[in-house]
Amino acid sequence: MLWDIKQSNSHIEEKLIKMDQKMETFTKRIDEVERWGGDAEDSIQNVDTSIQDLQTKVVWLQEKADDLENCSHQCNLRLVGLPEGEKGKDPVAFLEDWLPSFLNLPDQENKIEIERAHQTFAPRSSDANKPCMILFKLLRFRDKELLLRQAQSLGSLTYKNKPSYLFPDMGAKLFEKRKSFNGVKRLCKYLDIPFALLYPSRLRVDFQGKHLFFSSLLDAKNHLKMASYLESSLPPQE
Repeated sequence: MLWDIKQSNSHIEEKLIKMDQKMETFTKRIDEVERWGGDAEDSIQNVDTSIQDLQTKVVWLQEKADDLENCSHQCNLRLVGLPEGEKGKDPVAFLEDWLPSFLNLPDQENKIEIERAHQTFAPRSSDANKPCMILFKLLRFRDKELLLRQAQSLGSLTYKNKPSYLFPDMGAKLFEKRKSFNGVKRLCKYLDIPFALLYPSRLRVDFQGKHLFFSSLLDAKNHLKMASYLESSLPPQE
């Protein structure tokens, strides 16, 4: 009987040894898994950092691309309201001769020079009196500024008893950003507060003897410093 007990203990010891070996193997595997998990976590952290860096670079590149696009438009103007058949076959020569008289420009030493001009990509009409849009590029930026200032000083422009409009040409994103200030501009007009939308997209408000400059709509709303005045002076809702 004693021998049977010894035999049983021997089997138990063998099983315990095997279990210890398996536990050791499992422990090694767990250590490996933990190491792999740590390496994976480090890799994910590195990937996250790389993604953030790439996102920053993408934003920077997009801003540079937008800036380059806007620079390519900086000497461009759009004219709306001129009858389609008015400009003839040489729109450059026509505009160089017609714009000074149309805008009542003062005599200048150097005449307005236009590099190129064309009707914007729209279906041509058989009606020669139908108004169209002309895009033209001036040789000098100061001439563009002169034309815009003169057009603004004249107020409403008309040609042959029909309204005409002269405004800067710009990229789509810049156009949308400038357009976002329309609500604040309307409010300033209602409150008789002087303002100007500066190029490319900065709003200047003259309030309480100070020049306030805003680069975003949210910035303008948060920092106009006239919240209480606005609350009591808001225009009626349409």
